[in-house]
Amino acid sequence: MKSVLKKTIQWILLIVLLLGILIQTLGFWNYNPPTVAGRTKIGLMIGLVELAVMVWYGMSYGNKEYSFKESVKSWLEGVITLVIFYLVFVISLPQFFSAWNLWGIFFPVLTSTSALFSGIIISLFFQPFIFRLQNKLSTKQNVLLLTTITILIFTLSAGNSLLTSYSIFGLYLVLPFAWGMLISKITVSKKLIAGLTVATVILLPAVYYFTIQLIPIQTPQAVVFTQMNMSWNTSLLMSPSSPLMILFVVTGGLLFRKWLVDVSHSALSLLIPAIIFGTTAYGMTLWKEKLQLLLAPVSKKVTFLLILSLLIASFIINFIFNRFVLSNKHVQNFLNKFTGTDLNDLLNLLNSGLNFLKKHRPIICLFAYFMVVSIIGFFTFKSNVNVTLTYIFTNRLGTVILSSIFLLACFEVFYVLTKRFWVAASIPTILGLGIAIANGIKMSLREEPVYPTEIGEIVNWKTLIPMMGTNNLIYILIGLAVLIAIIVFLEKKFPITLKRKKSSWVKLVISLLVLITPLWFNDENSPIYYISKGFDNSPNFRNPPDSTGANGSILTFLDFIKVPIMDKPANYSESSIKKVVEKYQNEAVSINKTRKNKLSDQTLVFNLSESFVDPKEFPSVKISNDVRDPIKYIRKLMTTTTSGHMLSAGYGGGTGNMEYESLTGFNMGVFSTAITPYTQVTSRYKFYPTIGMDFKYSSALHPFNGTFYGRIDNYRRFKFNKFAYLGSKYKIYDKKTIGTNPYLSDETAYQNGLRQINSQKDGQFINLISMQNHIPYGDYYSPNEYKENVSGSLISDENTKNSFAAYTKGIEYTDKAVKKFIKQIDKINKPITLVFYGDHYPAIIDQTQLNKYPVKLHATNYFIYSNKYAREHGAKSKIKPNKYVSTASFIPMALEQTNSKVTAYQALLTKIYQELPAITINYSGDDGFELIDQNGKQVSEKKLTKKQKELLKDYQLIQYDMSAGKGYSLKLKGFYK
Repeated sequence: MKSVLKKTIQWILLIVLLLGILIQTLGFWNYNPPTVAGRTKIGLMIGLVELAVMVWYGMSYGNKEYSFKESVKSWLEGVITLVIFYLVFVISLPQFFSAWNLWGIFFPVLTSTSALFSGIIISLFFQPFIFRLQNKLSTKQNVLLLTTITILIFTLSAGNSLLTSYSIFGLYLVLPFAWGMLISKITVSKKLIAGLTVATVILLPAVYYFTIQLIPIQTPQAVVFTQMNMSWNTSLLMSPSSPLMILFVVTGGLLFRKWLVDVSHSALSLLIPAIIFGTTAYGMTLWKEKLQLLLAPVSKKVTFLLILSLLIASFIINFIFNRFVLSNKHVQNFLNKFTGTDLNDLLNLLNSGLNFLKKHRPIICLFAYFMVVSIIGFFTFKSNVNVTLTYIFTNRLGTVILSSIFLLACFEVFYVLTKRFWVAASIPTILGLGIAIANGIKMSLREEPVYPTEIGEIVNWKTLIPMMGTNNLIYILIGLAVLIAIIVFLEKKFPITLKRKKSSWVKLVISLLVLITPLWFNDENSPIYYISKGFDNSPNFRNPPDSTGANGSILTFLDFIKVPIMDKPANYSESSIKKVVEKYQNEAVSINKTRKNKLSDQTLVFNLSESFVDPKEFPSVKISNDVRDPIKYIRKLMTTTTSGHMLSAGYGGGTGNMEYESLTGFNMGVFSTAITPYTQVTSRYKFYPTIGMDFKYSSALHPFNGTFYGRIDNYRRFKFNKFAYLGSKYKIYDKKTIGTNPYLSDETAYQNGLRQINSQKDGQFINLISMQNHIPYGDYYSPNEYKENVSGSLISDENTKNSFAAYTKGIEYTDKAVKKFIKQIDKINKPITLVFYGDHYPAIIDQTQLNKYPVKLHATNYFIYSNKYAREHGAKSKIKPNKYVSTASFIPMALEQTNSKVTAYQALLTKIYQELPAITINYSGDDGFELIDQNGKQVSEKKLTKKQKELLKDYQLIQYDMSAGKGYSLKLKGFYK
């Protein structure tokens, strides 16, 4: 009968303690007392519960010396609970997945998964040492030692919260555990227990009262901590390190000793699942984020049901663990490795751990090496080595590990195929370092990383080599030669064979699956998306350089394999597209009432002049008046024609993007990310609408390689009749270069353009792309009078100055070629209109100036000229001048100047051009597009009128339809043509 009563009391005490642990969840989920008194009650209860757990554990393990096995057994139960709980957590709240928490499942002490759980593991680990020490000392010596340690810790820690944070708190909890071990085996008089009980009854309310009334306690210690910039613990009296709190739980242990001492370890282990549920950080997040949203407002009944559910779950997990897991022979074999109790046994365990590491040393060292390769990828963005390493190891370690996992997966694939360790290791090395080096070169030229879509440009290697620079190429070739020599040496002298049999092909399949996961990196709500986020992968698609700085070269490259093109408008549907089409069909009717000409009767030339910018507009640069104005003719022409500045979506490159804007009327700024439409958008459609579709004959001329930006396929998709480029079936005539410039001259481009104009009797569209002023800018021209006549702080070093002088001389040749071409088309008796524009600034001056001059360094020059015959037949010399325009506005501007009738889509573009500020990419931030007024100043979207906002939404709807949508507008007659 006494035995049953004793068991009943034990279970009652155990359940009370379980509820005390689980009720901690309320503080993070629903119950947040508004008063100091309420918060003090909760804090006091939590502190007492934590100390009580440790004292009871100590009393249960105080009767004899136990092995390290007990600590490992508790760890194993906690790990199993953590795995189950974390699965529930991740499934419920995938957006909170963290690789660090995943690591914390198996290494809870190192990662501070739960301080109380860490306390149990650490205490059980030290149990045999504490037991032997306590047996050597007398009762008085033990009490004196523990009391001294208690007071000393309180003195050192009561002024700050460090002790109750992280796993150091778990280490502190060894102290109440040791108190529990001591009181389980000493004899204490009833008189002393009565005295301690009275003291507890008096002091416990006093602690509660003084904590409320005397916050903050101003003592010399408080001043010291304040001066040290450490927070003062205003609740020091009820802190777990408070001697009074230790006194309270020790007194309780003495009062209930006969019921607490011989409780079974399996029953006591029931506390572990409850501790995981109630005290882990992600447990708190689950209760707060998930249940509060689902069940708020939360009733007392729901609160009770939650705690009851967690209590039942604790019983179930504990039962399964003790009944099935511990009886498993593999688990028993594992636990039997930890039967030691002294330092020699501990050293043997460490030696076993070292043997395990030695066995897997090649892969461990290889992964560490891949981490180094991944880290190198950060240096393409950050320049300060110390800052970068600090930044990486404190903030971006997850991205380094994720990058290294992909390199290791690549290694696994090639190792299974080749069976050669060093050869397989060299492949991811070349890939990782290759991406990093390519990023460094491209960053210096265009302030952007290498994108996966550009891999196809490797077929243009002859063109890419001059852009890379001879020195860089030599260094790369030397590096490859050295790497090959090292691989051959290592394979011959230090061959490594990984002992694998059946697992090789399994690892190959797993590795291949890992390597294809980037396809889902940006698919929101997919498991892969959340896993990548859990490794701190935070791509910035609007600002790729920042993305490289945050994630490194390798992960940034993987992030851009499949990027989100454009955010889906809320109202996107086939019916909404029809409404927009009908709306602008009516607008077209209205506009066409004042237009006389038919666009298909015109000869319209869009001339993208490579890197054309007025050299005098470069910040801080001056050109002496002693030399010819490099754009003397064009400058004068711009005063009599439609002209101004075009807002480019690139700097130093990205020609295809501006070409896309000009031909389609769509805008790079409206996309969600920094994409290349020619490879990522147009390829989604069999036919893609451009200005060329309004003509019976359309052609493109490019006196260079035609494979860049997938132009060959794209012009077919645009239904162009002809694409003439070097090596095509259409000959490039009058091929001339100037000086030692390797690119064909602008005069060559214009002479081929003139041939094309004369080849068609009726109207036609010509897309003319020049190459003369493409990077690099070597010492091509002799003599070059600009060498000694240019100056400025941004071109102060000799190399930059010479490049700028060469560029300026090239621009002068362009100016003369334009003059000749315009004279020639003025003699032709058919309406010809030339839309001339520079695609972007050349990458000559320091990239950092983009932050200082964001608009200026993206504003190139443009003009629209209609020849004499066109002006005599309804075309205008000049339309309303716009100082700043979007590249996408050239279509409506050309139509207005030629006095041509518009389609419904062109009516939309006309309204955008006439009624909105110029739209472009965000030059000064990461999100959205930017609106620029005629003073070159940014305009907030919020300041747009209701009508303007509606117009912008219509435009975004159509662009989405033809970029990430289903192309409903293509099926509707009368919209594009």
